[in-house]
This record gives sequence, structure tokens and C-alpha cells, in this order.
Amino acid sequence: MSREPSRAEIRRRQRQALIIAAAEDQLGEAGIAGTTLEKVGERVGLSRGALYYYVESREDLLALVLDDVLREIRADADARAEGDADPLHRLECFARAHVHTAVERAAGQLVVANVDLLAAHERSAELLHQHEMVARDHIQTAVDQGQLPNLNLVVASTVFFGALNTLCRTYNPKGELTLDQMIDATLDLTLRGWVTLVRTTSALGARQ
Repeated sequence: MSREPSRAEIRRRQRQALIIAAAEDQLGEAGIAGTTLEKVGERVGLSRGALYYYVESREDLLALVLDDVLREIRADADARAEGDADPLHRLECFARAHVHTAVERAAGQLVVANVDLLAAHERSAELLHQHEMVARDHIQTAVDQGQLPNLNLVVASTVFFGALNTLCRTYNPKGELTLDQMIDATLDLTLRGWVTLVRTTSALGARQ
């Protein structure tokens, strides 16, 4: 049985949530360059010294926001999957959650626009790697189950995230296609395209 959190732990989580929200507001208004511990501290009524109890640097602050964004994506992906264990379905749900959160949440937009900058910080790089490994695990399961045989895991995940993040950065809400239509089109060229290639290759092999 899990232990009930103490009052101190609850207060810390609540204060951390306020810091994340304040950081996201500051990031939305001033970008990464204009986001400092002092500015975020002012928004939550904490001095820089008091804020050090939660984060020690701007990089730690960005990692805290990044962690919250990535957790939201994975929680949304799990909810969309509705318990379905099929790796291709779970990968599609992951893609939809990734794009929707990145496009619709201000901090998500900053994440996809500054992936290289975030990856230069050890903690953020670790979080991004963990996030990528979730998708890689789904791809690996599909390979192991014969749904995507002979697919190179590293290349596939690189193409997958490259396509999704490009969509997030270039999506125009006033464009001809809705966000979900754009996601479908991207999945047609990646995930569904891989499946079609496997089926076509198998059919050609059977004829020979």
C-alpha cells in the first residue's frame, strides 16, 4: 500500500505546480531568454533564495516545465489508448498527444521550438531521452511482434519525432487542414506508410 503524502509534501507539490504555471506564463510572454528565476519568483511571491529550495538555476526551471509537459503528453497518450496494448495503436495515440500538447500548450510550443537548446542541459536531455524511449519501446514491440519487421529502430524514431515536431512548428490554425487532419497526413507518411510498405513487400515476396 502506498504511503499518504505528508502535509509538507503536499505543500511542496502545490508550490511546485504554482512555480511551473508561473514559469510557463513568463516563458509565454518573454521567451526563454527573458525567463529568469527572479521574474518567476515575483509571480509566485518568492525571493530568489526561497525559489532555490525548488530550483537552483534557470536550466533547472526549464527542466521542471519540460518534465511537466512530457508527463502530460504521456498521460494523454495513455488515456487515448484506453488500455489497448497494440503497439501501433499506442504509437498513434502517442503521436496525437505529442502534437496536441505541443501545439495547444504554450510551454509545449517552446519545447518543440527549442529542443536543441534544452538538450544541451543534462537534466532536460535525460527527460527528452526518456520521452523518446516511450515511442521507441512501442516501435520495438511492433518489430518484435512482426508488425514492422526489419525496421531500424533509431532511424524510425528519428523520422517519427522529426515529422511530429516539424508539424508542431509549422501548423497554421488558419490553414486548410485541421490539426487532426495534419496529424493523420503525417501518420500516413510515417507510421501507416511503414505498415503499408511491409504489407506490399510481403505481398511481392509471396508472388515470387
